[in-house]
Amino acid sequence: MGSTSRRGRRTAGWILTLAAALTLIALHASTGPAQHAAVPSTTPSEPIGTIPDGRSARPWPTTPGACGADTLLPIVSSAPPAERTGIRVLLGGDRLRLVDFDSGHAMNLPDEVVRPGEYAAVLAGDPVTAYATTRSCNETAHYAMLRISVDHRLRFIRSLDPTESLLTDRNRVWIVSFAADRPYATITPVAGGRPVRLPAGFYPSAIVGDTIVGLLQANPSAPPSWLVLIDAHTGQVRARLERLVSPLAAGAGQVFWTSGCQADDATSCTLRLRAIAGGATTGYPLPHPACCGVVSPDGKRIAFVLERATTDSRFEGHPLPPADIAVMRLDTGRLDIVPSIELPAKSQPGLAFAEPGGWLAIALDAGSRTRLLAWRPGLRQPYETSALPGLVHDSPTLVITGH
Repeated sequence: MGSTSRRGRRTAGWILTLAAALTLIALHASTGPAQHAAVPSTTPSEPIGTIPDGRSARPWPTTPGACGADTLLPIVSSAPPAERTGIRVLLGGDRLRLVDFDSGHAMNLPDEVVRPGEYAAVLAGDPVTAYATTRSCNETAHYAMLRISVDHRLRFIRSLDPTESLLTDRNRVWIVSFAADRPYATITPVAGGRPVRLPAGFYPSAIVGDTIVGLLQANPSAPPSWLVLIDAHTGQVRARLERLVSPLAAGAGQVFWTSGCQADDATSCTLRLRAIAGGATTGYPLPHPACCGVVSPDGKRIAFVLERATTDSRFEGHPLPPADIAVMRLDTGRLDIVPSIELPAKSQPGLAFAEPGGWLAIALDAGSRTRLLAWRPGLRQPYETSALPGLVHDSPTLVITGH
């Protein structure tokens, strides 16, 4: 969701640490028959050799990334698009770009507001507008909030200091402000309105309509314990959903989380969802934790990152195994693993659903470039368009655009 504040970064970092302990899932092949679709031939990229006893012939590949850090590369086998997808995305990074997936054409948006040494994160959008923030390798520096208009022009909205972060729901944006001199945050709509005080110890993770989703730390000396819903107009608690859980995703009028995934008994790991407006909670069993989810615009599917069942010898000394990307159909509970993509542990791809067609767009950080892929059930491997040069800071971000 763009750049976070200094306090917000510590919070987000804590939550991600908690998520890392709880998160990611190991799953085998998806259940149920595959849909009929054009099937490309296998043309592996980034091949990894093995030796007879099964050990890796070389370590997991890395490349220099942003801010002087090394980036662990995703292992991908893909094919050029063999059919029209109709996907167009706004992609973040060291520049903002509008990308036509089918042709591979990328148009750089005017870069007067994204200065050298800065990285833009696309936050949210609709067919009319989109929003982004910039950040640099200096996490204490001020950064910018940008608006991208339908004619692809960027406009600077305001400066954000390190104590501020953003929440977005389509083309609506709120500023969350943490301050060292108070134990609570405030939220203010960018379109105008008074700041609303949030409960002490509450750390927002998403907003849907006028409802904020986040974790409530009732005891300052203990980890956040409750997943709660907060009224953005009043700051009052609307609902306490469950204790000791991890937020997964929010969107299309729903909130998703995982519970029981930290236990040794994998049968207790569950993906849960509930309508923001209320009602019954639905659960889907998961063999291991999940993280980093996105919800389809129609609310019928969710995509997220899954931990694999076993560690990889290329991650010598790493406590977590590599990961997959999966898509769950919420009407049936069917879970499909996106084939031929292996993610390094703790990596977060950019994910976005594209309608119609049932496509999932995927952006992967490959160091000096971003790899952009698309997949839907029935394909034996994802399609991949031309790689886009340029570094990204943290995980790549993208939104589907109709213009």
